[in-house]
Amino acid sequence: MKKLRFAVLAFLGALVSFSCSSSHEEEASPPRFRRTVIIYMAAQNSLGATSVTGFSPSQSDSAEIAKGIQYLPSTEDNILLFIDDAQAPRLYRYYKTSNGKTFYKVLKKYTTDVSSTDPKTLTEVLNIASTYCPSKSYGLVLWSHGSSWLPNMSSGLSTRAFGIDTGLGGDMENDLAADGNPGRQMEINEIASAIAASGLHLDFLLFDACLMQSIEVAYTLRHTADYIIGSPTVTSSHGFVYHDLIRHALFAWPASDQNISLIADTHYQSLMEDPAWEPLYEDMGCVISVIKTSEIEQLAQSTAHYISQYASPTNISSLSAATGYIDFRTEGYPDSYDMSDCMSRLLPPSDYRTWYEMLNRCVIHRRISDYYYWGQKGSRILKASSNPATFCGVSMFVPQKKYDSYGNINYNHAFKLTEWYKAAGWETAGW
Repeated sequence: MKKLRFAVLAFLGALVSFSCSSSHEEEASPPRFRRTVIIYMAAQNSLGATSVTGFSPSQSDSAEIAKGIQYLPSTEDNILLFIDDAQAPRLYRYYKTSNGKTFYKVLKKYTTDVSSTDPKTLTEVLNIASTYCPSKSYGLVLWSHGSSWLPNMSSGLSTRAFGIDTGLGGDMENDLAADGNPGRQMEINEIASAIAASGLHLDFLLFDACLMQSIEVAYTLRHTADYIIGSPTVTSSHGFVYHDLIRHALFAWPASDQNISLIADTHYQSLMEDPAWEPLYEDMGCVISVIKTSEIEQLAQSTAHYISQYASPTNISSLSAATGYIDFRTEGYPDSYDMSDCMSRLLPPSDYRTWYEMLNRCVIHRRISDYYYWGQKGSRILKASSNPATFCGVSMFVPQKKYDSYGNINYNHAFKLTEWYKAAGWETAGW
């Protein structure tokens, strides 16, 4: 989940006021646009709850988006922003006219509460996008909490991935529904089904959420988008710097390896190299990567070839978390490893080099700081170091005997429910 961090900064208040100052303009039926980016904020949770500073992460990020509209490179580009927070859900279209003026239009304001983690809601938003903004290219940003492929803590069976929706009467600050149970989450396969049901094929899918850049998630979503961008680590509740992304990356044309990689570069530069953002991100570091989905099945085949040889239950008794460990420190959660770093320890050097060549065709870009947030003990921030020589910025789960019963959950069994389990050879290896 996103690490909640709040700071009182005057410019954020200015951003919020900016987001309320846009005007409306009626228009005729739109032509076919170049690119529409849909930002889907599932914020009926702690990220949408107003903090002691007077605003929530969802409010500050929506204000950044409104500010960034001035940087849209073309009148043929749009941003659709769906927000589900403490207010009634609503869907906006942001755009710029030929004279440089920026506008927003309310495409839909829901009169009753809907669950942003219900796949039907995501499908509906994507359908509205294709109806009102028919475009040559689409990008989708999924903004919320995230927990990768990890199993639902209440059942230990379903795989959960994105978002939390507490629903009406829920405890947003603590991410709990009205009945006291955790709010609903959208599972990986539900995301894939929701996008498929809309009929849209995305040029890119960007996760502004913790832990979502895992190979298990990406493999399940391989048919939804040409590129998947995200972080395998915990990320700040402040998320991406959206006016920087809009200005430099989200609308770079066409959707090539180089242009999509600008999204990762821009995010890294905002967090690690821009002094203006240092007060918010200085202790987090940054790990982000780009997966090219057309290469992921070849990567799976290569991985399966070696996993079946070197990763049987007798070969893997336990792995040290001293290196390659990228998951956050939360009791009851399993270890998660950087995929490349872990394979470098499982495989002989010659086989690792062969496998690494295939990895680089799939994970085409990564930006990795020399440290990143790992956890917190009281007020003390715990950081972990990365190995630039072997890190790829994509996580993987490695079954181990200790996960047969770990925090009362059988993670090894839950892992078998992922598509990656069979594709990557874990079944053949005897797990």
